Amino acid sequence: MVEIIKQKQLPLPISIVNAITYKQGSYMITIGKIPKKLQSFFKPVKKQVSEHVYSYFWSMVVSICISHGCTIDRLVKSLRDSTHRTNHGEFLWRSVWNESFVMQQIALDMLRSLFTKKDKHLFFIIDDTQNLKRAKKMQAVGKLHHHATGKYGMGHTILKVCLFYHGVTIPWESLLYVKQEHAGKLNIPFRKLTELAGQAIKDAALPEHFKVTVLFDAFYLCPNVVNACKKRKWHYIGVGKSNRWFTVGSMKRKLAKYGRNVLHNSGVWCNITGLRKTKKYSLAERIGKLNKLGTVKIVFSRRKGENKHIAIVTDNLRASMKTIVADYLKRWSIEMLIKDEKQHLGLGDYRVLRYRAVVRHLHLVDCAYACLTHLGLKAQRAQGQNKSKSVLRLEPISKLKDRMRRIVWQKNVQDVIKYSHEKPVIRRLEKLLAA
Repeated sequence: MVEIIKQKQLPLPISIVNAITYKQGSYMITIGKIPKKLQSFFKPVKKQVSEHVYSYFWSMVVSICISHGCTIDRLVKSLRDSTHRTNHGEFLWRSVWNESFVMQQIALDMLRSLFTKKDKHLFFIIDDTQNLKRAKKMQAVGKLHHHATGKYGMGHTILKVCLFYHGVTIPWESLLYVKQEHAGKLNIPFRKLTELAGQAIKDAALPEHFKVTVLFDAFYLCPNVVNACKKRKWHYIGVGKSNRWFTVGSMKRKLAKYGRNVLHNSGVWCNITGLRKTKKYSLAERIGKLNKLGTVKIVFSRRKGENKHIAIVTDNLRASMKTIVADYLKRWSIEMLIKDEKQHLGLGDYRVLRYRAVVRHLHLVDCAYACLTHLGLKAQRAQGQNKSKSVLRLEPISKLKDRMRRIVWQKNVQDVIKYSHEKPVIRRLEKLLAA
């Protein structure tokens, strides 16, 4: 005799759940139209691209903002009445639009909305990151030393550029580094990472009323980048490697040993505020010459409780030690940008083969970050906080993603209420909206 045993099923929490009976595995929260709170964000893009490109563009950006992964398959499942994922893949490499120009127009529009006459200091920050990729046929993939794991592997190196103004990080551009052996096959001129960084500085079309300072780490303290800054008449702040020679008067000294002695003999303790916290630093400054860079000011800095010190290099000889260190600490904002884009927006989730598709994916992720930042700024203004504050503090990207999901969810519920004729369903959904 066969007994049928009934097992109790555990109740599932309310979340984004796969609905297999509806559109073959799409999500409960789907995107149909641009939410009203985001229409002003996409307005500058609509003027620059065709209507066909615009429909794909905004839908993929909003989908990146609410999705848990950024492969094309996952993004398409978040879209209501969407075409097949192959059409979105072709949009990334076949459609006609300039991804760098679109991203920069969004950034300039955000700058205009944040601008105050009291604060004209804008920071142009440069750094690079890496994505490991195993696909053998993916274009521009080359051998690299992965900094995070300390191992060699195959992948992409990406040059990231962002703006930092008034406490807000704004993505500006993402450039994919192509090795010399791959550049010829892709009909792309070969450029070193430092040459890409210098070209990004030369091509940046920023408003003239800003006083721009370029921030970068020790790798980019080289003639290519420094000369580009001089050509634009922008100041720069970087870090000198410990083995570099520094000439003071007629004496040549290595930065590591010289900095340690200078801090020991004439270091001054100062409280300096970084992005979030205020900490104590021992500071000392010297003016001299670095090879191929000319006359510079070096501020030797050591944080309290640490033995290691760094040499911060700048061409702004009039700036004070505290100002130079406080400005350089703002470089950490691009590290946070890269971390947030990788963890929450899928910067390395692309599974496309073509070079152009990879570059456009990187820019779409930048646009999604800017979109969430726009949402955070609107939320602050709705709470009565204006842009005249010295530094704006936005919510973390993870919370801004939750805010975006709530906005899309409310729009979904409103659509159901609009087209449903069952009164109990409508009452229940109205209670959910009010909650």
